[in-house]
Amino acid sequence: MSETRQITLIFAATLVLGIAAFVLAIVVPPLLHGDLVVDSYEAKLSDTGTLQEQYIYNVQTSGEYRMLYRSWEAPLVFESRNTTSIQFVSIDAPSGTIGYAMDSALAVRVFGTNDTSVSGRISRLADSNEVGIYNPSYFSEGTYTVTTTYVVHPPLETDGTHTHLNLKFAGTSHIPYQYVMITVPADNIEQVYVYPPTLSADKSGDTYTITGSVAENEIIAVEMVGNKDAFASMPGVWSTTTDVASQAASASFWYDLPYTAALVAGYLAKALVLLAPFLLLLLYYRYGRERMFTVTTYLSTIPNPDLKPWQVNLLFKGDALEYDEDGYYATLLDMHRRKLIAVTNKGEGKGVKIQILSEATSDSYEQRVLAFLKTVGKDGVLDSDDIKELVNDARTRVTSMETALRFQKNLTDMTRRVDTSISYQYMIDGRDHLTPFVAVSAVLCVVTFMAAFVMPMQASLLFPAAVLLLVATVQFVIAWAAPSTLFGHWKDDHYKDKLEWDAFAHFLSDMAMIRKYPPEDLPMWGEWLVYGTALGVGDKVEAAMQELNIPVPDTGVPTGVMGMNSVFVPIMTFVPPNQGGSGGGMGGFGGGGFGGGGGFGGGGAGGR
Repeated sequence: MSETRQITLIFAATLVLGIAAFVLAIVVPPLLHGDLVVDSYEAKLSDTGTLQEQYIYNVQTSGEYRMLYRSWEAPLVFESRNTTSIQFVSIDAPSGTIGYAMDSALAVRVFGTNDTSVSGRISRLADSNEVGIYNPSYFSEGTYTVTTTYVVHPPLETDGTHTHLNLKFAGTSHIPYQYVMITVPADNIEQVYVYPPTLSADKSGDTYTITGSVAENEIIAVEMVGNKDAFASMPGVWSTTTDVASQAASASFWYDLPYTAALVAGYLAKALVLLAPFLLLLLYYRYGRERMFTVTTYLSTIPNPDLKPWQVNLLFKGDALEYDEDGYYATLLDMHRRKLIAVTNKGEGKGVKIQILSEATSDSYEQRVLAFLKTVGKDGVLDSDDIKELVNDARTRVTSMETALRFQKNLTDMTRRVDTSISYQYMIDGRDHLTPFVAVSAVLCVVTFMAAFVMPMQASLLFPAAVLLLVATVQFVIAWAAPSTLFGHWKDDHYKDKLEWDAFAHFLSDMAMIRKYPPEDLPMWGEWLVYGTALGVGDKVEAAMQELNIPVPDTGVPTGVMGMNSVFVPIMTFVPPNQGGSGGGMGGFGGGGFGGGGGFGGGGAGGR
């Protein structure tokens, strides 16, 4: 495959992957909210402390829930008190349902029914500080609108110049809110902080309107800093502190900082998955483009017979840094041709013998091959029948099994590992340009995933970012898995060598071309078979020789790659016998304080 086609495929694959991940990161999270969500939450706070809430619950599974509620972390009371509390006033329940409220003292009030037994059932099911609707027959799929009214008695702070209120509309235990709209008074208010900061706050006339959506268990709060006249009509509990404005600003900054980091991570992750294909294209044009050479499509002569077959396999079969068993078998055939070994075919289906004739070679890989043959054989002769017998004994005898496993390890080493220093004489490894991108994106992915687990408030932002970073890592890994020269290049004129060896492989793979240009002497067929085996097309050469009635032994090569392969298959495929294949509300009290986590109120919507 040409480099132009390779980079085109990688660009297309990574671009499609990036776009798909980008779209799914936006579309999928809303679909994972479960079978109960709040379609809409509207809250209106007056300057006198009256709070009206409207929940639209969306039940997506019939027969699953019989209570839909909102809980409070602050004490819920039925009568006005001089302490911080949420005073329940009224509830408007949908037709066919029963409204209820349970205060902090576990007293229950029921609305919409005359059945006196309902109060006892609700008291056993509900938690303290809870307001909701009850259906003894369970709710059917659909939406249910509940409107409640309270008077809030919050903690209020003043330093003599500024006043402060931090009201928490939902805490850390609630279902997702698809849409939020909170209205608070703007008179005498100098600064408003909203939590999460992903919500937007807009001032219009004498009100601030806060809108957006909130993930499951994410705090919803509005923090206000006013002048000394703010909150004067609100029935709160006052306390004196220092430097209200600075405390509020500092608390907001530190609370929002993780959100800012999460948002930045999300934007970077989205940008990375979309830009990664173009970055890879840029790396290719910067480092990978080769000089243009004109080489014929088919080449019938061996481009460089001085190269060893294992070197041809390493450099020109696939990736210039990867070696495989074809190079090993081609080396055996070549060593027979050069009379270093003698390979004897014992007859059709009867196996092969390999005898060491000479060790006169300076090539380090060929020396390793000879050492391996000597280790596996007996008295310098390797017999395929002996290997089969060893493998059969290894299924019942421990010593034979250990020997077979040792031979298997040695064979794997022979067919996978060679000295790749010659590769660097021919090419520059382009993976060096990709490794930093793989490493950085992988580290960012892991860090973001870990942050999502330890920062639950920001998890809804961090998990999609982490997934996108994982996809970005995959995009870079796809490029890294491409041939090492794609983002690198061949030195000097060696790209021409690569094209010539490709043309030679094309020729050997085309039966029509072989018929058109058959070699005049039989030894040339032997060289074709050796180098064709090294290039992975030895079986095509064998097929052509059979069709043209070319006797393999007369070519100087004893057998084809299939014959050589059959000798070692039993060891390669040996497997030792013992390794054979086969949401609720929260009780308690809420207090005042600065920042998103310190608001008064809390709780949130849920169902049981």
